[in-house]
Amino acid sequence: MRTWKGPMRKASGPMLIFLLAAYLGAATQPVEWRVEVVDPTATGKYSQLRMDTLGNAHVAYWDGGRDNMLKYAFWDRNLRKWFTQTLDRSGGHSSMVLDSKGHPNISYGDYGTASLKYIHWDGSGWQKQNIQINAKDISFYSSITLDLKDNPRISFYEYWGTGENYLLHLRNVFFNGQFWEVATIDPTPGSGKMNSIATDSKGNPHVLYANVKSENASLRYASWNGKSWDVEILEGAAKPYGVANVALILDKEDTPHITYGDAEKNLIKYATRRNGRWDIQVVDSVTELTFPDRNGIALDEQGNPYISYVDVRNQTVKMAYRRNQRWTAEIVDQNVSGFTPSLQIDRGVIWIAYADEFARVLKCARRPLDLPTASVRLTTPEPSTK
Repeated sequence: MRTWKGPMRKASGPMLIFLLAAYLGAATQPVEWRVEVVDPTATGKYSQLRMDTLGNAHVAYWDGGRDNMLKYAFWDRNLRKWFTQTLDRSGGHSSMVLDSKGHPNISYGDYGTASLKYIHWDGSGWQKQNIQINAKDISFYSSITLDLKDNPRISFYEYWGTGENYLLHLRNVFFNGQFWEVATIDPTPGSGKMNSIATDSKGNPHVLYANVKSENASLRYASWNGKSWDVEILEGAAKPYGVANVALILDKEDTPHITYGDAEKNLIKYATRRNGRWDIQVVDSVTELTFPDRNGIALDEQGNPYISYVDVRNQTVKMAYRRNQRWTAEIVDQNVSGFTPSLQIDRGVIWIAYADEFARVLKCARRPLDLPTASVRLTTPEPSTK
């Protein structure tokens, strides 16, 4: 996609930085990350990065400092340049997925009216819709996926329905080829304030989400069985705001891989389900979690997980990866107030897009997937199995 309609801006030149990753005083080797400013005019919040099959990068993000604009950045692999443009003058929490043609599809909240919107590139221009949902307030995160025919499905948090009481539950809306249908995934109050959705190889949706209401607080996972939603509680009970920053991907075998933050203990966690059992592991301990934030997760060709996240008080964006059941972590960028680091792996390169809230810009960091030496080795507790 190289036809542009709307303003374009070239990003500032790349900067090479060498960052020392450290954890609990462990000896380290320098790790080289190439960090560049993608958009110097936007705060870059709620960024979501996706790579297409040609090696181009796409980022949807929110500029909360300039009239709450939804923006989009595109990295042209041949030109090796970033281009940015404004998609909507009213945007909020955003989520993006690429269709079978590599075209971006974005869901986002309308900051001014608390409604849900959908915009996609059809090959020649951007097509935008206000999705008609009978609710007073749709707030916080939405997440978008596509079915096998490229029809969109969006999970969202219905904060306030049509009555006088808050509903606070997880719903989804999907386009069936003719019109939008709306259904509730989990009616339990507090479910879905943070959510992440994906589609398996059979076209069935899966959703990872947090319930944040004190009496129901938990990490939950819902999957569509063809007739109804099967809901599991993975962790937690009666933990007020105990879960944050959820992210989900499915591998080639439809096995779920998830990451989330344990806000009570300030832990970054990873889990996967095999043979009906969840294997939950502690990835890293941080000083404080950002709320509401979103971790990033990707798999390499061998199925090894990589996770991006933020350590707030240490003002660092970090990445962790697992080898031989041990987690290794490194600092991607420091002296920043990072936010929503979104991670992808493409052609042997790790990409992370994130907001630098101190500089109020959108950044992207890259490094080769394979390094001659590891940076930091973290001693991982024995995995807990549920």
